[in-house]
Amino acid sequence: MSPTVEAMEAVLPRKEPVQERSRKRFERILWEATKLIEARGVDAVAMKEIAQASEISIASLYQYFPDKAAIIATLADRFFREGQHCIQALFGTVTTRAALIEALHGMVDSYYDCFLEMPGAYGIWQATQSDRRLQRLDEEDCAEHVRTLESAILRVAPDLAAVREAELTPMAKLLVGVIAGAVRSAITLPEAEARALLEMCKHRMVTPAIEATLPAD
Repeated sequence: MSPTVEAMEAVLPRKEPVQERSRKRFERILWEATKLIEARGVDAVAMKEIAQASEISIASLYQYFPDKAAIIATLADRFFREGQHCIQALFGTVTTRAALIEALHGMVDSYYDCFLEMPGAYGIWQATQSDRRLQRLDEEDCAEHVRTLESAILRVAPDLAAVREAELTPMAKLLVGVIAGAVRSAITLPEAEARALLEMCKHRMVTPAIEATLPAD
């Protein structure tokens, strides 16, 4: 079960269809909504426009999604899940400090690349910040990344298990927060400037933090 499921309870689609025809319509709605969001931003897109682009009636659209927040929640959940799988793969085999630093650098790059490559990703993320129900999705996503990072750190430095609440968890939260903040700032910049900012994040913030905290290999 996705870690965002509980957070999504208030904004889930009415029901994800299982029949092929309805499933295709469901996916068409999400695709058309994504294109509209990418082109115009979330706030400028109305449900009736999503219905028109999907070539269905507004009544049919509401059979799938009770409101626009439900569409955003579905898109955000997919984006977050993909990111979680990517980050879990990066950290899954980490057992040394050097590998941990490399994985954290990879997290910075892959997170940024996801925003660049996934249509409408930045607009979808922005929308999660405007509604408390949707904010919980982002919070749960960050919490999942913290858990992934904690597990990797413990493989490198098992002794930190004794100070998990006092030191390990705050350190993981800080690193995830720094990376998320840097990437979300970078995505608003020209790519060359964005890459330079992310390199600074990796080498002047992330790497020194790990080297100051964990023993050398």
